[in-house]
Amino acid sequence: MTKRLTADSGVIARQKPGFYRLSCRDMTRTSFSSACTLGALFASLLMSWRDISTRQVLDRELACFTLLTALPRALNPHTSVPGTSLPLWAVQVTELLRTTGGALLLLSVALPARLAAGRDLLGAGDILFALAAGFMLPAGASVHMVCLAFLLALPFSLARALGQKKAVDLPFIPFLTVSAFVIRWLSPPWPFF
Repeated sequence: MTKRLTADSGVIARQKPGFYRLSCRDMTRTSFSSACTLGALFASLLMSWRDISTRQVLDRELACFTLLTALPRALNPHTSVPGTSLPLWAVQVTELLRTTGGALLLLSVALPARLAAGRDLLGAGDILFALAAGFMLPAGASVHMVCLAFLLALPFSLARALGQKKAVDLPFIPFLTVSAFVIRWLSPPWPFF
């Protein structure tokens, strides 16, 4: 097993079949994505703590979380839509739009719940957090994230409903955080993040 370094591309390759080439650019992209994922985890934990303690979502924290989740996907040069010859910006916008399913699901639940209850049961911060968290997941997985968050919140909401006579709101961002990172880290590796 010999290694060689080519001066023109900076690629380290092994001569043995079955190993693939890893360029310095790929290592930098992987490090950048990992740093963004850890930053997004920190920001989401901070937002979860604030949602539990004050029931507020600060715009600057949500903007930071959105930047950390959307930037690696937006900077991915390997993004393409099969069968089309769209410019890169249109492909990237299409990719970002394909990740909005979870936020649309929450919005479709929040509007009828507001009409039925007469008050907001899901806040705008929950919907925007689901939108931002969907950027770090593959297309369609944000719907799974929201469904998992509902399943995680169900025992807590039942325990609160049975234990208290007065209805108390349950913060939802902590459940979205757990479900987003469970899906992010327990799923197969995705080529874009």
